[in-house]
Amino acid sequence: MTVSVYSREAIESIIADGKFPENTAVISFCDPELKHIDKDYLRVDYSSACDDVFYCEVDDLDLDYLPEKGYTYDSFFPEAAELAEYIHKAYRDGKDIICQCEYGQSRSAGCAAAILEHFYRRGIEIFADYKYYPNQVVYHKVFDALESAAFQPTEYLRCVHDYSGTKYPFDRNAIEESLNRLPQTKRDILYMYLWERKSMASIARLVGFENLRIEQILSVCHRSLAHYIASSMRR
Repeated sequence: MTVSVYSREAIESIIADGKFPENTAVISFCDPELKHIDKDYLRVDYSSACDDVFYCEVDDLDLDYLPEKGYTYDSFFPEAAELAEYIHKAYRDGKDIICQCEYGQSRSAGCAAAILEHFYRRGIEIFADYKYYPNQVVYHKVFDALESAAFQPTEYLRCVHDYSGTKYPFDRNAIEESLNRLPQTKRDILYMYLWERKSMASIARLVGFENLRIEQILSVCHRSLAHYIASSMRR
């Protein structure tokens, strides 16, 4: 899954030129404060380019300024949980994601970093890029929501069950529990291999390992899962 960051100006130019990418979901951040200042302010219109858009009306506020606007951390950005479900669905559907806000630097960057960190542990790529100034509150709200909403599709758990070679019948809870006992990196690699059907070479590039190490990790996953499933089913 590719995660991209765009400003309003940049994405509107792409839409106008008819170059909007296919198979893409959009997270568009709007400015509720601007609606009170500029009566002509409208959110970005994606209707001619994409029908899979999640709009977030979220002010670009740092943690210290939340109380001045009447927010607490918990009350700010209440759509985060719903957004997390939207992101997970886009991921399961094999879509790329565009994160867009007014200037393409703060809220959209924070959201993109959270997505990359949750799925690939690569959020640092956004924070390290001088073009971006990720909104820390948006980052943590989205990341926390993604982590708490994480859900493994039953079809994927069946793939894990078959891959493990266990003699025990499929049991969703046992498979999910066994899978969650693997370290995060191993879970990520297994997901890319079994569910996304990525090649060893592409997985190696994504996680920064050599092909041989990916093979070794998958071999460890295979043995560990068989052991974990067996211990879980014997209880």
